[in-house]
Amino acid sequence: MSVKAIVGATLIDGSGKKPVSDSAVVVRGEKIEAVGKQGDVKVPEGAEVIDASGKWLLPGLIDLHVHLYSSGFVPVPTKGSELAYAGLVASNNLRTALQTGITTLRCVSDRQHIDLAMRDAVERRQIIGPRLLCAGVGICMTGGHGSGIPDTIHEVDGPWAVRKAVREEVKAGVDFIKLLSSHRTDDREFTYEEIEAGVDEAHAHGRKCAIHLANFVGTKMAAEAGVDTIEHGSFIDKETAEKMAYNKIVLVPTLWVKNHIPERTRKTRAEQAKTGIWNLTGRDLEQTEAWFNGCVEQLPQTMKLVMSKKVRIGAGTDNVFGDQMFATLPEEIEWLTKYGVGNMDAIESATRVGAEAIGVEKVLGTISAGKYADMIMVKEDPVKDITALKRVGWVMKGGDVIGLYPEWRRRPIQDPQDTR
Repeated sequence: MSVKAIVGATLIDGSGKKPVSDSAVVVRGEKIEAVGKQGDVKVPEGAEVIDASGKWLLPGLIDLHVHLYSSGFVPVPTKGSELAYAGLVASNNLRTALQTGITTLRCVSDRQHIDLAMRDAVERRQIIGPRLLCAGVGICMTGGHGSGIPDTIHEVDGPWAVRKAVREEVKAGVDFIKLLSSHRTDDREFTYEEIEAGVDEAHAHGRKCAIHLANFVGTKMAAEAGVDTIEHGSFIDKETAEKMAYNKIVLVPTLWVKNHIPERTRKTRAEQAKTGIWNLTGRDLEQTEAWFNGCVEQLPQTMKLVMSKKVRIGAGTDNVFGDQMFATLPEEIEWLTKYGVGNMDAIESATRVGAEAIGVEKVLGTISAGKYADMIMVKEDPVKDITALKRVGWVMKGGDVIGLYPEWRRRPIQDPQDTR
């Protein structure tokens, strides 16, 4: 079993504690064996020593909200099997994420269980990628959000139909359940009884339950039903925030995408005659533009409220755009700080809180003895400059140092893929 010692770095362990200078981390096989200051940690004889002097060592990042494949990733439809092509797109997205320092992804519904196949391929070392926790196929009401995406959603009505869909996903082998219950309106979709049934059935099978929600009525029902995470959550009132804190519900606000979409809609409107920007026209474009402008206007108030009520905040991206780098988590972390989250707290959102949100805090999320050796290294102090996380230069997953590929240099995210 290989033994490595990473010495000399300033350690930010993900727990929120003060950074430790001149640290030493001993890795034996896949796990972390010892952590502390040099001199206090014994480096085993014969260990491979990695000199990290002058650098900062952090836990691997966790993105709580991704889709491995979307038609948005393929603006020009492919010939042949779309599912086969989807697997290639997903595989490339996984490698890109790992290269960016994201060692764990939570996949919040993908077409025809592509996420489950990718999870198996990563675990069997057929492809390189982060650890995956998968929701499989999401669950919405008839005509609800997501219903227009083929093979990606169960459309069901009534508490028992929701329970049956949950059971089908458990049978398929998912790690958690994804409900969807609001689109770009102030109207509710699932009833409270339907949400409660989904949460109860998920928990009965030992799975956490995430829910796509944005409006006031939906977030209030979800908080009352005891979901585990609320995805997006643009509109949250005081009572809901207090209930979220009490029920230990994690908010995944997806700030990057909420700010990015209005830019896209404005660009689409300005260049309406051109193609390949975004497949929205007419009323859909107007509704989307109005809704996301409202989200952006509301966000400062929402983020201030949830922080004041001590709601835990996780980091997730929800990027489904082919002209953007798949791995936008460093951008999301920066957006958290723009909305008042401190740099250290933002780092925790993408490490410790992320692990807690998906129920793997005993093995991931912090650099601690006994946990998996998932770590990243940067050359600048991210506590002072959060954008340092856009310049990850070294990644370890499960004790293995990840090799360098062209994705390392693909910043800013709009830069084209280097195909040389």
